[in-house]
Amino acid sequence: MRPLAVALLLTLPLSAQTVEERLSSLEQEVRALRAENQELRRMLTVTVPAPVPATTPAKPAVAAPEIKPAGKASRLSIGGFVHAQAEAGGRVDPRFSDDNDRIFLRRTRLNAGGVFAEGFDFKVELELSGTLASSSGLRAQATDAYAGWTKYPAANVRIGQLKAPFGLEQMASDLRILTPERTLGTDRITPARQIGVQVAGELAKKRFGYALGVFNGNGTNVSSNDDEGFMTAGRVTANLLTGDVKWTAGANGYTSDDRNVSVAPELGFANSIFAGSRHAWGIDSQFTSGPVDVWVELMRAEYDPATGGSRELSAAYVMGAYSLTEKLQAVARYDTYDVETADMDTWTVGGNYYIKGHDLKLQLHLMHTGEDDRVLARVQTIF
Repeated sequence: MRPLAVALLLTLPLSAQTVEERLSSLEQEVRALRAENQELRRMLTVTVPAPVPATTPAKPAVAAPEIKPAGKASRLSIGGFVHAQAEAGGRVDPRFSDDNDRIFLRRTRLNAGGVFAEGFDFKVELELSGTLASSSGLRAQATDAYAGWTKYPAANVRIGQLKAPFGLEQMASDLRILTPERTLGTDRITPARQIGVQVAGELAKKRFGYALGVFNGNGTNVSSNDDEGFMTAGRVTANLLTGDVKWTAGANGYTSDDRNVSVAPELGFANSIFAGSRHAWGIDSQFTSGPVDVWVELMRAEYDPATGGSRELSAAYVMGAYSLTEKLQAVARYDTYDVETADMDTWTVGGNYYIKGHDLKLQLHLMHTGEDDRVLARVQTIF
């Protein structure tokens, strides 16, 4: 046993020395490989990309649609809206052609507007239906079509076709009026859209506003002037209360000398054509507090023909709305329209349901006169 043990003890240092030599050789080879790898990377300029974190996966890039104006406008917007309407009942006022039930497009509009860096803007809007009376062969016509200079808030200038500054309900947008149809008096007395030039602005930190314009006075989409003069129309407004409770008041008027202009048939002029001078004035007020909204307006107009007797028109309304919820609004309106050949009083009651604000809105209203009732239902979509 002793010779075997001595032999094992003599071999241990030799074996241990061999292992150390092998480990040293391996370490040298690894260092050599690292140096060679670094030299190869330097020569080939290889860059290893950083790994993408698992929490932020790469998303494919999707190019957004882009609309480029033909001119140099710094901003261009395109949109429109649709008023799809259904009606049933009697002929409650002269604007309705008959008492037939129907489904029709009350308004279908496309519009484009833009702004230039120099303080100019423009708007063009086309109406593709747009009539309350029964009609066939509908064709596209312009509603708003103007260019403007807006550099100074106290004096914005517009030239083209736009609403003449007269009437609270008339000046309100078709998208935001509380009832499907404006009052008969508003449609008959206000000059609505005209071709001309207007200057308007806000003063005293927006507490006061004004608009003054001269127009051909012959109506919408009529490029001619029937005489050498112009219709002059103006409106002033005041913000009496601001904040949570809002109260505004307005006053307006217009005057015009005419030789051949279309007027309401109930005025009794031959072929509903007027020649002479006409004048109108009106006052109005709007009050808003929380869910309550109240509108009041009074208008009068006088037509003095070149031959024959004069005619006087008067109209007034009071309208109230109450928001029952964030989406549901109740509305009631009483309006009266008086002329020598007609005296009409109308009640309108109903509700508006705002599915997505004014962008998607439903309206259901009942118009009642002394003899007839008519139900109006509308869907409003803005795009």
